[in-house]
Amino acid sequence: MLLIISISAINGLSEKLWQSLNNAPSSQIIAIEQIANSLALTLNSQNVERLSKRLELSITPQDNNDIALLDWQEQALAQQEAVMTVDEHDEIYAYVQPQSQLYLVGPFYQESQNNIVKPLIFLVSYLCLAGIIALWIWPLWRDLKSLQLASDHFSQGGQAAPIPVNKRSTIAPVLTTFNAMTAQISRHINEQRQLTNAVSHEIRTPLSRLKFTFAMLDKEHVPQLPCMRQDVVELERLVDEMLNYGRLESQNDNLHMEDVNISELATHLIDKLTRHHQVNVTRNITENIICRCDGHLIERALQNYITNALRYAQSQVTVTITQTNNRVIFYVEDDGQGIDESQRELVFQAFTRLDKSRNKDNGGFGLGLAIVKRIAQWHQGECSVDSSTLSGAKFSLSIPKFLP
Repeated sequence: MLLIISISAINGLSEKLWQSLNNAPSSQIIAIEQIANSLALTLNSQNVERLSKRLELSITPQDNNDIALLDWQEQALAQQEAVMTVDEHDEIYAYVQPQSQLYLVGPFYQESQNNIVKPLIFLVSYLCLAGIIALWIWPLWRDLKSLQLASDHFSQGGQAAPIPVNKRSTIAPVLTTFNAMTAQISRHINEQRQLTNAVSHEIRTPLSRLKFTFAMLDKEHVPQLPCMRQDVVELERLVDEMLNYGRLESQNDNLHMEDVNISELATHLIDKLTRHHQVNVTRNITENIICRCDGHLIERALQNYITNALRYAQSQVTVTITQTNNRVIFYVEDDGQGIDESQRELVFQAFTRLDKSRNKDNGGFGLGLAIVKRIAQWHQGECSVDSSTLSGAKFSLSIPKFLP
């Protein structure tokens, strides 16, 4: 209704403005009328040709029976006054009848004075309409933008702050539903984290008792003791991984952002991880890459990538770190069996273990790559896996060099 009324009002006002401008007689129109009235008094069959050449106007005799004139026009002609008319091309003509003969004079030459006025009126009309539409759309756009920002923040693992809802907003029901949904999801996530952390902490106590009991047992009388100890060690590792993941999940709003020399960080980390490892690690690291990030978390993500590659590589791992104008990109490749394309999206989900070479038998509980994904999201970055030129998997991590 707002648009319909606005369009109708603007069209009506612009039409009235155009008519008022056209109806106001200009100096040219007045001059043309004076010439036509003079011809109505002086024109006759003897001077038609001479006046036509002198005025450079076409003066053509007309048959009264071929012209349909109104009563007031016939009266004006009878009083030897000119009758002005405009054809479909906006050209001005005049009918004059000095005696009994009717003449058509014209077209009269006139300079175009309103060639800019009409486009200007249209421009102003459309600008007014655009302004009305903008005023109507602005609250809707503002609310949708707030919804988009809140959705992006929530999808990156941030806390779900309620969006202020104006009851007059067009999408007020959507905002209210979104607030309720995010509050419920946040409550479930917090309950799940609390439950996981509580269970993980509680499991530590019976595990410690089991380890103490195993230490007192004799391996000769209990031949299954080594396997039982290995199971306990595996449970401890799982508990540690779950607690680490839980701590990282709650760290989103506490990132320690600082300028970090990524090149030095990666070099020291590779030296530490490969000190007692037989796999050959090739480094392609651009020098002095400075990035504003949480250095501890980026080191943790790169460590998970490299540890994962060392675990499944046959003999070769390549670590590449490069930069563009506004991003830092990490690549970690190995020459293992790789990851099927259908499973590449799954490896970054928590507790995901693949069926082939990259499974629990080689170590890990499916949380290392999920941690990398969380760290990438907190830094507004991306992580992915692809095929490597070494025939294995190629993991990548891309983050902005400078976060706001």
